[in-house]
Amino acid sequence: MSGFIKKHPALSLFLLAVMLGHALMAPVLLGWVPRGFVQLGALSASTAGLILAAIEGGRGAVRELLGRALIWRVDIRWWIVALALPILPAVASLYLTATLDPGSARPVLAPWYQLMPTMLFQIVFAGVAEEFGWRGFALPRLQRRHAALTASLIVGAFHSLWHLPLFLLPGEGYATMAQEIGLLPAFLGYAGLVVSLAVLFGWMFNCTRGSVLIAAAFHGSFNAWSNYLPITTGGTPATFRYVGLLALMAAVVAIVFGPTNLGRGPRNVVGDGMAAPAD
Repeated sequence: MSGFIKKHPALSLFLLAVMLGHALMAPVLLGWVPRGFVQLGALSASTAGLILAAIEGGRGAVRELLGRALIWRVDIRWWIVALALPILPAVASLYLTATLDPGSARPVLAPWYQLMPTMLFQIVFAGVAEEFGWRGFALPRLQRRHAALTASLIVGAFHSLWHLPLFLLPGEGYATMAQEIGLLPAFLGYAGLVVSLAVLFGWMFNCTRGSVLIAAAFHGSFNAWSNYLPITTGGTPATFRYVGLLALMAAVVAIVFGPTNLGRGPRNVVGDGMAAPAD
């Protein structure tokens, strides 16, 4: 078991997270609890990461993984990037929609005071709930044998597949899009978004000494900003423009910072712990 985990960390995480996710979502599917509890499924990724770390390396590996949440003393620029970068593709997408589809509905912003509580909620219940798994466990183990860009793309692919059940759950936004344009194009568009984000995650992770806290902050802020700035107002074309802009941003990061490390310092791997210097 330990050998398989070391050789296939992302696949191991995906399989265990899927099993745990179905168990956590079962009460929702059975109608025992309100649909809002579907968010509990996010806990499966971090839970799986901690379990696999324990199997692979015992208490030391679990402490190393949990310790990545304590890496908060990084250059202030990375906190700004994590919390504010999602604004750029969202605003650019809204601008493109207004320019290319002038007849489309105008976006309506939620009250500004809802943004911060939403962001804090998303950082905890999406970021922390998932990032001990995807970035904390899988990414540094993949980076022992792969370039940072390749490792990030692998994590993004499995992260996308992990979300697939939501495309089959009636009432979810993912399922609604699948009904409108078909399951395959809806999922491929979403996979493009997640894989593009995985490159940005890898960049921030390697530039902040492997900080799960920064990854969780970026995860939560991305969810919050993409909800606050209604990019889907322009329909499916606007959504795919948004994905295209994220892919372009990821490509620029890979070119500027290099696919090997996605950063100026070494890529962060298990064993280096917190030793990789931040930019």
